[in-house]
Amino acid sequence: MKMFKLCTLPGYTCKLQLYSGKNDQMITTPTIVVMSLCDDILNLDHAIATDNWYTNLDLANQLLNHDTHLIGTIRKNRRGLPMAVVKAKLEKGESIATENQRGITVLKWKDKRDVLVLSTKHSNGKRTVLKKGKAIKKQKIILAYNETKSSVDMSDQMTSYSSPLRKTVKWYKKLAIELFLNTSLVNAWIMYKENKNTSQGIVQFRRQLVEYLVDSGVDKENCEQQQERPKRMKHELLKREGSVAKLFLRRLLERKC
Repeated sequence: MKMFKLCTLPGYTCKLQLYSGKNDQMITTPTIVVMSLCDDILNLDHAIATDNWYTNLDLANQLLNHDTHLIGTIRKNRRGLPMAVVKAKLEKGESIATENQRGITVLKWKDKRDVLVLSTKHSNGKRTVLKKGKAIKKQKIILAYNETKSSVDMSDQMTSYSSPLRKTVKWYKKLAIELFLNTSLVNAWIMYKENKNTSQGIVQFRRQLVEYLVDSGVDKENCEQQQERPKRMKHELLKREGSVAKLFLRRLLERKC
């Protein structure tokens, strides 16, 4: 089972789609997945950030047709990419880019390794940033992608903290736990932090929420009444008339009669 997420910064999950296997009627090509997840936010000039499993030229063109931008890393074997960029040999810090008539830019940048990025919103411009106290110029596409790519990663990271999920739990139970006790809780935590302007951590928020839910279902007055200890009763020994032997004989005679 796969779960596809549409997240905003800083990790709020807006929409989910599930893929349960071969019998699922949903076709899970990258383009269809993204277009389906984003159908409510198209034609609003938004920018979608994707990783290299989703990013391709067909998706970029379809999003542009709906006034929506795309930025993301892209695999070098995707169809339609400019070979001059893909096959370029670069030294560390060097970059090469090309832009087509629709404004789709494909950029290759050499850091520790080659990074291939596609963007429909940025050209091959640079921006000055500080790195370890030094001013350096870095491609706007790379900076923009680094700023936006962490939304899904942040969502997954937050759900993993003190998660109730366990390996032995069956898949349908895992799904329920993921939706109600992880994803929904992270969304609530993000909204709480923004509204209250607090830096409370996810673990503390989860604990506080559990305590609140437990207390909210208890009638404190009835609970206090039930918990009151019963009054102590005074025990006294009652003396019987006559000796034990006389009492025994009396009962024996009564039975014979």
